[in-house]
Amino acid sequence: MTPSNSQARRFIELRKHRRLTPPPGALLSFAQLVPLKEAADALEGDGTILNLSAGGCKILSENPVVVGPPYRLIIQLPSFPNPITIEAAIVRWISNRMFGFKFDSIQQAQEEQLHEVLHQLRTTSS
Repeated sequence: MTPSNSQARRFIELRKHRRLTPPPGALLSFAQLVPLKEAADALEGDGTILNLSAGGCKILSENPVVVGPPYRLIIQLPSFPNPITIEAAIVRWISNRMFGFKFDSIQQAQEEQLHEVLHQLRTTSS
């Protein structure tokens, strides 16, 4: 049975934070946090930020990542002079060359800067 055009589809948003599209040129650098004895095996790289929220981001990258161990992130946005550092983030999913980071630990000053960025993105996208 197919729904008629008069029936509106209902979607329930389960995400905690609204995803916003950053400006072109928004980049992210990442490095896996590992004990010093394993530093040679650490995964690191960079990618393009496809969306950003207070709780995480979606990345397009040629560099591999793995689900589980924490990464340190540096977010660089073209219209903001100072990069934002996320002390610890976890890869939640991987699909082809895209993956999602969930922010786990961020210093207060960096969190305030992230909220300022998100506020500007919301006002420019409206």
